[in-house]
Amino acid sequence: MSLSATLTPGTTIGGQYVIHSLINGGGFGAIYRGVDIGEGNRLCAIKEIDGVTPVIRRQALMEASVLFTVRSKHLPEVYDAFEAHGRFYLVMQLIEGQNLLQLLKSRVPERLLGEQQPHTLQQGPCTVQEVLGWLLPIMEVLQELHSRRPPVMHRDIKPANIILTPHQMAVLVDFGLTKLYDPYSSTQTMTRAVSGGFSPIEQYTGKTSPQSDIYSMAATFYLLLTNRLPPPALTRQVRDELIAPRLLNPTLSPKFERALLKALSVDAHQRYQSIGEFAQAVREPALSTYNDQTITTSPVTAHGYTMQQVPPAPAGQTGVKGASTRQVAPPSPAVPPGYVMVPHGTLAAVRPLPSSFGQGCLWGIVQGVLAALLVLFLKKEVYFYLAILMGFMFYIIAGFSTTHRGGPSLRGGWSGFWAGITSTAAFWVVFALGVAILVAQQLVTNGAPVDGPGVALLPNELLQTVQAVLPPLPDYMLLLSQTSVVNILALLLGSMLLAFTLGWVGGLLGTSQLRARRPHRSR
Repeated sequence: MSLSATLTPGTTIGGQYVIHSLINGGGFGAIYRGVDIGEGNRLCAIKEIDGVTPVIRRQALMEASVLFTVRSKHLPEVYDAFEAHGRFYLVMQLIEGQNLLQLLKSRVPERLLGEQQPHTLQQGPCTVQEVLGWLLPIMEVLQELHSRRPPVMHRDIKPANIILTPHQMAVLVDFGLTKLYDPYSSTQTMTRAVSGGFSPIEQYTGKTSPQSDIYSMAATFYLLLTNRLPPPALTRQVRDELIAPRLLNPTLSPKFERALLKALSVDAHQRYQSIGEFAQAVREPALSTYNDQTITTSPVTAHGYTMQQVPPAPAGQTGVKGASTRQVAPPSPAVPPGYVMVPHGTLAAVRPLPSSFGQGCLWGIVQGVLAALLVLFLKKEVYFYLAILMGFMFYIIAGFSTTHRGGPSLRGGWSGFWAGITSTAAFWVVFALGVAILVAQQLVTNGAPVDGPGVALLPNELLQTVQAVLPPLPDYMLLLSQTSVVNILALLLGSMLLAFTLGWVGGLLGTSQLRARRPHRSR
């Protein structure tokens, strides 16, 4: 029988595999239920990969080699791999059951799937104990793959690719996007398939690492526990509106929430160093319920949370006011004694990262105003140069303030760029206003008329007064053979380039400080 785009029931391929029915189809081909007549009619899953190019063949062989060499009940066993009629086939163990996305659909209304709103649930669609039971064994398998040399990444972890068998055992399937990780390679993978909400920002460019699987696994936790799909990573990079998990599922502990938020960091460097470390963070004992509404003392804001002080419990009693029958675990080392972590009543899990434009304009205005006042009132050329040096410092500060809480260092460069533009505009506006005020004051002091019919008689005196109050300004000629207009344009272009560079330096300092603080935040 000739092969078609979709194999029909009864088709035999590879000499011994008979197609029964189509299980699933996608952009890379299809998966069929079949029977291996060469092994006593053993049931199997047959994965068909379209368009066998050298790249696709190499990718398929990589998937087969990974599953051939890793033996785990949480991964499907591979029986065979072959090429036929211009397509590539993998014959694998047939995993019966429903995937975790199907399970989630069975627990929530279809119209609300992945769209849960804050403060509307008493508990999540899946319990922490359930999700840990499903995902921790898979995380252990991924840790083994990541520990290989070179590391092996799955790159498509999501609930639809985790099947729960009738015995409640989770199996990770679909290694079609598997990639060997080479941290020293400058090339990007040819496969850039992404799953919105589950794929990290680096997967959109093809430059993934083991931290990419950490992000996808954390997004899987997030959806199963909250019935909320995380925003796409591209959206989060511009404006992070990830909703705090405890606003969606109040049974989660603050420690568990912090672990999820760390693993879901947009910047890969801010995530856990290994998926084993992430597994340890979510495995450690923590409060299973932390939804007390009786605390009314004054809040102290810190990192997207409200730290609220708990009054001391009476002797022989533990917990907080109004909860005397409930045992409360001691606060995490990251929280000052006597405080508990309660998420803000907002949609943002953490404050959005400062924008390059906002920080640049803020520091540019401050620098421009201070520089103009310095030059106007001290009236020595040396202070003009001091104002320039002050501008350099503010460009670095602008870059640092943009990146010290996250984001790539180049955001600091753009912050410096906007600071340069804003400071230049602010300087000349304030300078012009200051000169006008000083001229008016000088004219009044000299008894000259400044309004009425006498204004027509003031041009010479006005010019002399302007020259008297005007501070000395250096006359720059970068290009001696060019006109003043060309020199001004060259000066502006050079200034903007320098502002961007200094902002980038500040951005590098900000990211360095963030990485230095990371070990203290990981717990």
